[in-house]
Amino acid sequence: MKTLYLLLLISVFTASFGQVFFKMSGARLTSPLLYLGFILYGFSAFLWIYALKYLPLSRVYPFTFLTFALVLVLSYLIFGERLSPINFVGIALIVVGVYLTVLQ
Repeated sequence: MKTLYLLLLISVFTASFGQVFFKMSGARLTSPLLYLGFILYGFSAFLWIYALKYLPLSRVYPFTFLTFALVLVLSYLIFGERLSPINFVGIALIVVGVYLTVLQ
């Protein structure tokens, strides 16, 4: 069971980095970063579907929100985008909410 949740976390990271590579590619069809983003996104979808096979959707779906939180953090770290204090509060609420949802 813990392995499935680990796979979901890997799915969150690969989807988030896929988004970062999409941004870095500048949406240029000739950019290798665009294709790396597609590969990561596809791998993320594969892990997601695998987890859905064994876990209830009500336990899997909240992990989607971790992707939003991680993309915010990555945009700050990689692109220097500004985050407001409310963004950090939102990230904390997402993490706590997913934690509480998974433990029910």
